[in-house]
Amino acid sequence: MIRDGQRYIVSTSEWFIGPDGESYKAAWGSCHIDKTEDVLGFNPSRPSTNWFMTVGNEEKQIIIAGCQIHYVIRCENRPKTIRDGKTYINKDTQMEYIQSSIYYAE
Repeated sequence: MIRDGQRYIVSTSEWFIGPDGESYKAAWGSCHIDKTEDVLGFNPSRPSTNWFMTVGNEEKQIIIAGCQIHYVIRCENRPKTIRDGKTYINKDTQMEYIQSSIYYAE
């Protein structure tokens, strides 16, 4: 169960652009779940997500539509990541890796 104010890593189904112009695949910070009307000010008339998750504090917060959330992992301490923006191929397995990053919303 998601508890208001606790910190989580929230991974998304798609990449998103943060306020700094960088691409991210996850966000970290304290989380709060809101109804669509509370976030947008109205209820959409067509089928759409009916909830959003706010991640982080007011200065750096990001709001993610519920339908875009892939995983939510409880993580009270800021996680360490490697961010070099490079794509590389593992020569042993011929698998391609992309260094993803986490948007720190606090």
